[in-house]
Amino acid sequence: ENISQNIKLNEMESVASVAKLDFYRQFGNNYIPGGWIESEMKGMIEQPRKPVDVILAADIICQREDAIAAAKTIHDALVPPSEGRCGGVAYIVCADSGHRFGVEIFASECEGIGLDVKTNKVAELYDGKLLLECMESACGYVDGMELTFFEVRKQ
Repeated sequence: ENISQNIKLNEMESVASVAKLDFYRQFGNNYIPGGWIESEMKGMIEQPRKPVDVILAADIICQREDAIAAAKTIHDALVPPSEGRCGGVAYIVCADSGHRFGVEIFASECEGIGLDVKTNKVAELYDGKLLLECMESACGYVDGMELTFFEVRKQ
């Protein structure tokens, strides 16, 4: 609901949409023509969906199984590269492995199925200006939590 409202408020309906994506319904091998499976949502049945150019995600890994499933999902959901065109990219922010189990294996799971991964500590990006003093009031934040930024590309 929040994402749909943000898309509408920013008048992005022509280039952005929302779909329910269940990590545990993807297989990591583009087994269906066209990409990934949209899960049941609001009475709509599961259906294959075309791959996308960009994925934005945050706080998606809480256990090792989530890291594996997220890697497979990103692989299936991103558009593959084609002549004259780069593959899709996912931008993901997660808490560090001290606070979210499984984050430590996410990059290697992605690489294991052919995705290119770059990681950075969020605190080191833009001289730390991405982290505001209000982080302490964010839901799920605990003292000492560090955030990792993943850039995952389909090659």
